[in-house]
Amino acid sequence: MKWNVVTGSILASSLVFSSMGALGNVKAENGVPVNVLAVVDQSGDMMKINSLNERLNDNKLIAFNDMFSYYTETDKGSFEVVLEKSGLNTYRVVKRTDGDSEIPENGLVLSTGDLTTLEIKSFLAQLENGETVTLHEPMIKQEQMQTNAVDPTAQSNPSGAVFDGYRGPDQLIVYTPSFGESTKTNPYGYEITVENGFVTKLGGGNSKIPKNGFVVSGHGIASKWISSNSIIGAKVTVSETGLVQIVQDVESFQYQSKQSIQQAKANIAKANAEFLDVEMTMAEEAVQKAEAILKEAEAMNTSDPVRSLDMTRQATQLAYDAYYYSLPSNMAEQRAIWYRPEETTLDGVKQVLDRMEKAGFNSVYLETTFWGYTIYPSETMKAYGLPEQHPRFENGNYGMYGKDLLKAYIEEGKKRGLTIQAWTDGFMIGHGSLGLPSQFKKYPSWAAIQRSNTTRQPKPDTSNQYYWLDIAQPDVQTFMLDIYKEMQNSYDIKGLNIDYMRYPHHKFEQSYGYSDTVKDMYKEHTGTDPMTINPTDNPSEWQDWQEWIRNRENDFVHKLHEQSKANDKQFMLTATPEPGPEAVLINDWKDDLDGVIPQAYGHDFNSIQQTVQASKKLMPKGTMYYTGIYSFYHHLSEMASVNDVISAKFGTSGVNMFAFGQASAPSVDALGKGPWREKAVNPGEEPILASLAVLKDLQKEINHLYIPKGAVEETEGISIRQSIKKLEKAIEKNPNSSSDYYEVVEEHIQKAMSAEKLDQVVGNRMKDQLTETKMWVNYYLKHQN
Repeated sequence: MKWNVVTGSILASSLVFSSMGALGNVKAENGVPVNVLAVVDQSGDMMKINSLNERLNDNKLIAFNDMFSYYTETDKGSFEVVLEKSGLNTYRVVKRTDGDSEIPENGLVLSTGDLTTLEIKSFLAQLENGETVTLHEPMIKQEQMQTNAVDPTAQSNPSGAVFDGYRGPDQLIVYTPSFGESTKTNPYGYEITVENGFVTKLGGGNSKIPKNGFVVSGHGIASKWISSNSIIGAKVTVSETGLVQIVQDVESFQYQSKQSIQQAKANIAKANAEFLDVEMTMAEEAVQKAEAILKEAEAMNTSDPVRSLDMTRQATQLAYDAYYYSLPSNMAEQRAIWYRPEETTLDGVKQVLDRMEKAGFNSVYLETTFWGYTIYPSETMKAYGLPEQHPRFENGNYGMYGKDLLKAYIEEGKKRGLTIQAWTDGFMIGHGSLGLPSQFKKYPSWAAIQRSNTTRQPKPDTSNQYYWLDIAQPDVQTFMLDIYKEMQNSYDIKGLNIDYMRYPHHKFEQSYGYSDTVKDMYKEHTGTDPMTINPTDNPSEWQDWQEWIRNRENDFVHKLHEQSKANDKQFMLTATPEPGPEAVLINDWKDDLDGVIPQAYGHDFNSIQQTVQASKKLMPKGTMYYTGIYSFYHHLSEMASVNDVISAKFGTSGVNMFAFGQASAPSVDALGKGPWREKAVNPGEEPILASLAVLKDLQKEINHLYIPKGAVEETEGISIRQSIKKLEKAIEKNPNSSSDYYEVVEEHIQKAMSAEKLDQVVGNRMKDQLTETKMWVNYYLKHQN
């Protein structure tokens, strides 16, 4: 059949609608809606696309583009067709797959679930390899949703009374200047800021409320609705009855493009004013091209709206690139990525590492144990009578590395400047859906037992269905220590990132620690059976019991620290506390951890820094701090991912991103053009080399940037550079003796600033860099020397 619709290039780039669909569809003569996203095959048959980048694909046709991830992440049994871009809005059919398809860069995957309609499945089934299909997209998209409240109070919105900002679960709320300065919401939702009718800011919590607009805020279902339908430049109105309408059209995208160009220009100006070492020529060229293309696009809004929209997006991407190029790139910081491997071939390993290198990562926190298995052939597991390797990898072929996936990642990573840290699932060894873990088939007494488990047999956690080894049991601790010793002794890993190293934090009836072994241990220690203790009748005894359990967890971490450092003083032991009890208890391990990576779930500077600074108060100075962020996991846009990285780096020595399984090509490209453009030394793994890298670069900037650009008088600049050179030599010779040299350089910089011979911004940046390198030197002396 033939439909009269406007064809478009919306899906030809990463700058696409977050979801598709419209209200009040215009209908053709046959009654079929025409202003919806649709795909047309070579014969003219058309099929509506229900949504974009949505994993839940049963009974729907979903389109995935490279903005989502490298893979669709759909369940096996799905029916998927992979398309490669061939023209403005045309694509060539490449192949069919059964789920979790690789998404081509600038291409698409059409996907439907195992449970689907005959109409959708038949349409996909008749697409032939090599056939050309066309994407049709509406030129105007509008969505609407009713608010729960405007400027809520505890009285007007009782469902949100106990929550921050009076926003309740799944609610849509509008905040106007009458509410106050900000929304006062927590980061567990999504907000858009609207000024003069246009969206000017996406995401975050506790957003500032503009005087010339309002904030639309959502949680749960409403949060997804907002994020799925909003872009910078979208037009938003709120009716008198509280109906929120979001409209996206060509004008919206051109507003977004103009805002992106202004952002790039402002950042270029900032880089010039602050004498930042950036790719200035590339940034200026990109922004000039963006302006020229946007001007051309605006001239054809009426004559050729499809090409106008395509060119508008090209202009926006160039503006993004200009912004990225105008960002400085640090010479030393951790740029780490958590990753659960899936590859069964060496080519697969190389592809993943190539992508990580392109982004600028320098460390991979590779999940080396999960679901109770090791990813490598383990002699230790074999000695305990347990499966030697994770079944996914036991028949893998990694070329010269045999079936040793860990070895392949380590050696291939070295070729690309990527080190490997072992990320481990600790005492969590399985899930109810996977059946009984092999450890419990062999050693059922090793199982952690909940109080409510009257069978005393291994059972999954009543809350999350995980199976847990019993942390407090000496034999279990010995087993885990043997696994970690094998990893450290047999492989060139730089550290161990421990996860799941405490019992789950549950309420009384579901709490852990009631295996026969642990109960007997506590009876021997106190004469009391812990089953007779409860927090209501015996509060002090309950507190003693909880503290005893907690100390057994702490004992294990201390043993692991002692074992690791006895083997290699430079080996890093890090922990990744989740918000809540786990984060609060991190202080228990202050003498055993080299680094802490607090998990910051928010996506704005304030929420990220709130998490980091709260954690830093619990640990001694000199602890290496990185920030754990969830940009990839939450499928944020490329610009949002870059801004997350910048926010997360502030006040720490680097960033850990979760997780590469959800990384997207545009975000990888953006990081590699922007904040991670230059290679960086990892300060946790190589604190002295990191310090020297910064000091060497600082001397280079004085010579080639600060003196030529007038940030410092020439004589003063040469003198400061010479004092930095002496500091560098002192650190190389004997880090213990560097303290006095630091004082000399810092005093020199301060005097130059006071005499107005050194720009204030540059001088303060120099002092910050010196403070950072001094912290790394002290870290080396305390943790590695």
